[in-house]
Amino acid sequence: MKKKICIIRASDITFISRVHRTAQALQQSGKYQVNVLSIMPRGGKPISEYPYETTYISIKSRALKSSLFSIFRILEGMARLYFSAKKQKADIYIPIGIEDLVIVYVISKFFKTKFIYSANELEGDRKRVGNKKLNKFLNRQVIKIEKWMLNKSNGVIAADLERAKLMEKWYGLDKVEVIRNVPSYVDVDNENLIRKVLNLPKASKILLYQGMLSPGRGLEVSIKACAKSKTQNKIHLVLLGFITEEYKDKLLKTAGDFGFANLHILPPVPWKELLFWTKSADISLVLIENVSISYYLAAPNKLYETIMVGVPYIASNFPEIKHVHEVAKAGILVNPENVNDITEAIDKLNEDKLLYKSCVKSSKFAKTVFNWSIEQKKLLQIMENIDIQ
Repeated sequence: MKKKICIIRASDITFISRVHRTAQALQQSGKYQVNVLSIMPRGGKPISEYPYETTYISIKSRALKSSLFSIFRILEGMARLYFSAKKQKADIYIPIGIEDLVIVYVISKFFKTKFIYSANELEGDRKRVGNKKLNKFLNRQVIKIEKWMLNKSNGVIAADLERAKLMEKWYGLDKVEVIRNVPSYVDVDNENLIRKVLNLPKASKILLYQGMLSPGRGLEVSIKACAKSKTQNKIHLVLLGFITEEYKDKLLKTAGDFGFANLHILPPVPWKELLFWTKSADISLVLIENVSISYYLAAPNKLYETIMVGVPYIASNFPEIKHVHEVAKAGILVNPENVNDITEAIDKLNEDKLLYKSCVKSSKFAKTVFNWSIEQKKLLQIMENIDIQ
């Protein structure tokens, strides 16, 4: 009989590739029956073609727009997820975030179920409130709560080696497994999606940043770097992802202030389509800033995605990214807060054809190392070990 697995994420999972890859790998192994439990997308139209079951929870308090009601939305979401998760009667639960972990921990205590925590972020290093002292205090409490619960778990998984090391230290764990957020091995044809959508000439140079568009991701400094580039008239900086209207206005103002006319902001695309958009860029930007420990120790998904499609990257010279770069050698590492560094890297990749071709060639080897088939085997082994506990 197949073991029942319930993966829980207290948010819209449409664009969370880690959840989908995990669910699909476990379902297709033939050993597990998987159900992904998450929050109903805001549009109320969930994608239904996933090769595993999905259960969506509606949050009625979403109608209360004021931030004053945010605690009610969180509590309602957690309560609804708890009762739905309990009904699943799963053999193994996989929470993704701190809210999910609390829910699953309670279920495990009452119903003696197993759970493995798959950490998408460092929950003890999040910005929860504006006041720095209060935020630091709250994060310390989160670490204490997580430490208590994770030492009762059947396993912990992180997305990066450096984060895994820190979690072992924070939570007193013997071993945190690493399952990287890498795409499946594919060869992607260049359909020039970005040029077609934006009606850009073939000679244009497209610099792409994909993912959440928010402060701390090197977007403002990228605009300034493009404005200083020798080839700025050919450069088109494309930002692809979620963004608030307030931050969008700020980026457009920055572009105007520095005389850069070729800034384009596009909405996010489903994760299954993302690599086709990545492939249509000339350079990929992976410029996270050192605004938190979580950012500093991360290797963003976009780094692996750009390696998979053979587009050279300009990335932050941070520890986990350096680990990947030492193998990949498919781009240039820079100080993400130094405009001149980024401008120099842009000009090198745009002007040095031998360097550019070398990066593309290097990515062909790197994609054999950083791909989901390798991580999937590790995941299935972890699950087998839990089965025999």
